[in-house]
Amino acid sequence: MTVPSEDPPPDRTGRAQPDSGLAALPGSGAPGIGRTWLNWIPQAVRATLPIWFVSRVTVIVLSLATSRALSGQPGADLPGVSALWNRWDVGLFTKVARFGYESPMYTDHTEVDFPGYPIAMRFAHLFIGDWTVAGMAVSFVAGAVAVAAIWQMQIDDTSAAGASTSTGPVVSASIDRSGGTGPVSAGTGRAAAGTGQARGGTGRAAGGIRLWAGPGDQDRRAADFAVLALLLFPYAVFLCAGYSEAIFLGFATTSWLAARRQHWWLAGLLGAGAASTRVTGIPFCVGLAVQYVVSRRRAGLPVFATSGLALALPPLPVLAFVTYLRVRTGRWDSYAWAMRVGWHRDIDWPWVGWRATWHGAFDASQSSAWTWFWRGEMAAVVVGVVLTVALVWSARLGEAAFVGVATLLMSSSNYYASGIRTILVAFPMYLLLARVATRCPWVRPAYIWLCAPVMAAFVVAFTQGQWVD
Repeated sequence: MTVPSEDPPPDRTGRAQPDSGLAALPGSGAPGIGRTWLNWIPQAVRATLPIWFVSRVTVIVLSLATSRALSGQPGADLPGVSALWNRWDVGLFTKVARFGYESPMYTDHTEVDFPGYPIAMRFAHLFIGDWTVAGMAVSFVAGAVAVAAIWQMQIDDTSAAGASTSTGPVVSASIDRSGGTGPVSAGTGRAAAGTGQARGGTGRAAGGIRLWAGPGDQDRRAADFAVLALLLFPYAVFLCAGYSEAIFLGFATTSWLAARRQHWWLAGLLGAGAASTRVTGIPFCVGLAVQYVVSRRRAGLPVFATSGLALALPPLPVLAFVTYLRVRTGRWDSYAWAMRVGWHRDIDWPWVGWRATWHGAFDASQSSAWTWFWRGEMAAVVVGVVLTVALVWSARLGEAAFVGVATLLMSSSNYYASGIRTILVAFPMYLLLARVATRCPWVRPAYIWLCAPVMAAFVVAFTQGQWVD
């Protein structure tokens, strides 16, 4: 199947009009007039970059304002951005970026931190002298990519739902058996159905790969809420800090978007990037493999094909990291050993971890910060289970595999920890929330009013040195 031409129609003189890709950009005026440089910017980026930028500025201003309101120190001694955001794991990532693993410069067990983010920090440090700010810059760029990809995936979902009566999940690409691909609505056979003809200026990559498509007005509200749901998630502070959540999301969401369009080699390459940043990349590899099998079967194509070899790419960084640690430490289980020695965590049955975490969640003798930490971890497992069931019910089996295996991984421990950050990067949750809000409009304001204050409180807590997760 070939994709119809997307060239703009000729004007009255018979000459082809310039393709601007600005039809949905508010205030742009006539397409292409004085704004041709925007042709190269995907509409998803134009739609999400302003709110992403404003949200990051707001979070940083909030941290600075509260530090000055709560501090009794002289003005000259008040902490700046770097000091406020250099908390907890930021220091561990910085040590890896500066000195590598197993360095005599520190004694921390950093084998639990995958190398993708420290490598990105080291690169950013070539241009930004402060390590903490360099890490935040990486999070800013990666997060900008992630919100654009989430926005685009939701546009695809909403457009396909309007163009087809199918209740199955979206497969956002048709496949020419000769190897060509093109974005279409699932099950409709029409190029870019319900989204308008996606212009060449909205994101055509080299080699004919298109990841970005333009929305109709009816689709943008759901896509905007999917992004807002991520930005206001109670633990979204970690998307601004020098943590690995933002860079994982940047790789994972673009990989999934490429997979939806059946660009499997690109999806595999981006999936390898996700797997290099955190242990959640292992469940993502599983989810991507399930997505491949499901999409091929629904398209009536053989599962065993050359494109399937791309699924070998995402596990490679994990295998390389494990092998590297084996060479440096002499142990194949360096990750698990570091967890055991540094954090007293061992692999155990989920109900064992639940029992231990329950005890901590209701132990009145400890600080309230730790009490709510334990409760948040229990809530993360519950959300993971509910989300997995909901995704299976809606036949989104690839997404369900990713979230389900991630939930199993974070709960198979003698106590729960860092699970809430696993849920933070579970991007199918934000797409699901947007779909639910389309049918139940009250979900949107309820989510915003409930989550925004909690998110702000955790920003204050984190930057004031309180344990959040």
